[in-house]
Amino acid sequence: MPSSRPARFPSAGRAVRRPALAGLLLAALLPMGCGSGNAPGAATQPVPAAIQPESATLSDDRGAPPPPPTLPEPGALVGRGFAQVAGQPGQTLNEKRLLAIRAARLDAMRDLTEQVHGIRISSDSLLRDAAMQSDYVAAQVQGTMRGARTVSIEPRGEDGYAVQLELSQALVAQIARAAR
Repeated sequence: MPSSRPARFPSAGRAVRRPALAGLLLAALLPMGCGSGNAPGAATQPVPAAIQPESATLSDDRGAPPPPPTLPEPGALVGRGFAQVAGQPGQTLNEKRLLAIRAARLDAMRDLTEQVHGIRISSDSLLRDAAMQSDYVAAQVQGTMRGARTVSIEPRGEDGYAVQLELSQALVAQIARAAR
């Protein structure tokens, strides 16, 4: 009867487990260079419990009660980002999940950048014989964002993730001074 235990190395004789999704998530988010606002050596935030192990599916947490909402500090800016798992280019489900979390995080960063630096809108409309021929609207955001703190990473439905970032009022003032 086949066992559901992890595979063993023939020479080592001890079980080898695949890395947990939380470890992969941490490894994927560290190179992105976004500080958490903590001083070096300060305690770091634990990995959210909503992240499932490798063998779980997105629908496993449907019956669990939602975690209590995390309130931002007074005067802080909050950025929210969303991404779907199915639209990601990864080869495995876990790879697609990590890419969806990263995409949602970048969307939240874009949201914060819009709030701090503003958004440039350009548009062009063409009317001919009192009928709209074409209408073009473009938005552009440009700026530097540092020190955004990850507040939450939550699965949304069966195929998505939502990320919430926070930027303290002191960091907003510092970024605004640097941008001038």
